[in-house]
Amino acid sequence: MNFTNSFFRVTAAAILGAVLILLSSCETNPPIVVDYGSGNIFLKINLNTSGSSSASKIVLLEDFANVSCIPCVISNKIIESLTKSTYGPSKLVAVKFPTNFPSPSDPFYLAQPDYCDQRMEYYNIFFAPTTIVDGVLRPVSTDSIDVIAAVDERLATTPRFEIQVKDSVGGENYFITISLNILNSTGLNLDEVVLHTVVTETEIEFETPPGSNGETKFYDVMRDMLPTNLGETLSNIIQTGEINYQFEEAIFSNWNLSHLNVVAYIQDISTKEVYQAGSTFE
Repeated sequence: MNFTNSFFRVTAAAILGAVLILLSSCETNPPIVVDYGSGNIFLKINLNTSGSSSASKIVLLEDFANVSCIPCVISNKIIESLTKSTYGPSKLVAVKFPTNFPSPSDPFYLAQPDYCDQRMEYYNIFFAPTTIVDGVLRPVSTDSIDVIAAVDERLATTPRFEIQVKDSVGGENYFITISLNILNSTGLNLDEVVLHTVVTETEIEFETPPGSNGETKFYDVMRDMLPTNLGETLSNIIQTGEINYQFEEAIFSNWNLSHLNVVAYIQDISTKEVYQAGSTFE
């Protein structure tokens, strides 16, 4: 069954009815409370001006999903297989952005609604699942062949940047260092090119499903975006050569520090193209 086509064929009345039924029948765990712990996040961005590198293209896959979205079960399995087996993090990294539909009580969405809303508005996301590859391609989320074709298309592009990401945990503090190398900025307006830094949590597991689609284990969920969800412009980084941030009491008490990873990517605000990605995944 093609869930995407079926979605567009139903009438507005049918959609409303289906949503009401879904919400009334959905048994969810209590929402994740926005509760800050005592730790800090430290972010350091360095600019490497060597100008030469043998960097390979790393593709970014952004997935918009919900714990009560039935076809998201299929797309989540596809993404996990591609990022962990088919390609690996040296070629493909993923970030999961929770949506507030079909269920507005998705606990991951409730943990960071503003960041999720901004990202959905940026891409005009109207249904889950929606998969965005490098900001510019939208393969059918439940079609593994279509997703692979999109990833392969982007892997064939020549990277304009190199991104190296390192992280460490000290006590309750989380330290992140991102090193950038500009390989080719020809034709780019660096005021419109930003570095996004996303803290993700992998292998979040519930004893009972938090939504109605039956899933209890979730991967690569967006936990925070630094310094904000708007990122940091490359023009600022170039001017300073090094930027340091400290986010006091920014670590949520329900985060598992041992499961945190960082995905960093450089994106053109206007065209939405992601030129390069990097991560702490091994």
